[in-house]
Amino acid sequence: MSVYTKITEEELSRHLLRYSLGKAVSLTGISDGIENTNYLLKTDQNEYIFTIFENIKKDDVGQYLDFMNHLSGKGLLCPNVLKSNNGELFVIINNKPSAIIQKLDGKSQVDTDLNSCESIGNLLAEFHIFGSDFKKEIKSSRDIKWCIKSHEKLINVIEEKQSKLILEAIDIQKELLTQNLPIGTIHADLFRDNVLFKGNSISGMIDFYYSCRGFLVYDLAVVINDWCTSKNGMIVTEKYNRLTSSYIKRRDIVESEKKYWRHALVSAALRFYLSRLLDLHFPKIGEMTHIKDPLIFENILKDRINTSYQI
Repeated sequence: MSVYTKITEEELSRHLLRYSLGKAVSLTGISDGIENTNYLLKTDQNEYIFTIFENIKKDDVGQYLDFMNHLSGKGLLCPNVLKSNNGELFVIINNKPSAIIQKLDGKSQVDTDLNSCESIGNLLAEFHIFGSDFKKEIKSSRDIKWCIKSHEKLINVIEEKQSKLILEAIDIQKELLTQNLPIGTIHADLFRDNVLFKGNSISGMIDFYYSCRGFLVYDLAVVINDWCTSKNGMIVTEKYNRLTSSYIKRRDIVESEKKYWRHALVSAALRFYLSRLLDLHFPKIGEMTHIKDPLIFENILKDRINTSYQI
């Protein structure tokens, strides 16, 4: 959620004619995140999130937005995508697909505590249940082929020890992918900055643009790696226990998931380690950019490979 595509007042005014959302009052760039262009759009009727998709194909954008409305229609704390006057979920602007999305109240938390870990465990399980009957099969844009290609791209700009770490993790992920584990449509990026809180309660989850068909336990591992990890990369036991116990109250974890839990944690850490290395060494050009430190996930990946956590 950086700003790569600038929009003029004239372009915005023409664009809003395709909706029934009133006239534009202001358009302010949002600097959090790194993949899409996001603006806070204020009209004389309400406030919205205006997203321009920089690297996602039109067909894929439609699937993500359809999934969001599937969830919000069931009452999950997920923003609704506003349709154009022609019933479109996305509209082309500057040759790129864009969407206008409900702005949820609240803000993300910088740090986690036992209460927030319990809340996100419950929400993630609810998300997996609510998304279980979504019919479209969204393919992952960060699959094992992407991991291998990312390593090949990075090999000449990273240290040998980093390369060996990545290759070890890729082998672990390959083994995970051969297993018959519970599958559903997952979020795959439910970090702290993608969950909003009002006071001590979650008010929404956002940014579904890595959602895909995948292992549910992988999605849980993504959340654990961000919400329950100390600065040195190790899992904080109290937060870990609170989050997993909250999740299990809503969805049972089967024995095969427990057996390959380490594989899921490693695979989840690898994905974000690679993406952060790519952003560091091959940065995108934009008016606002937000590059996250890959060392954080290097430490997490090392810990997940070398430590056996039970679930």
